[in-house]
Amino acid sequence: MRTFIYFIATCFISTGIYFASLNSSHLAIGIAAAIALWAWFLWGYDSRMRKAEERRNRNRR
Repeated sequence: MRTFIYFIATCFISTGIYFASLNSSHLAIGIAAAIALWAWFLWGYDSRMRKAEERRNRNRR
């Protein structure tokens, strides 16, 4: 559930960044910021999944 909330927030924020960059004179900065936001989301998702896997493996032993 927490990942879904992060996903929705990432969608809204990156959409806002894309729209703001369309009105900016430096389009590449906005696109780079939105891509960095998605990379941060994916990095966080990956680390949460690794921690959950470690907890599952720890409980099996």
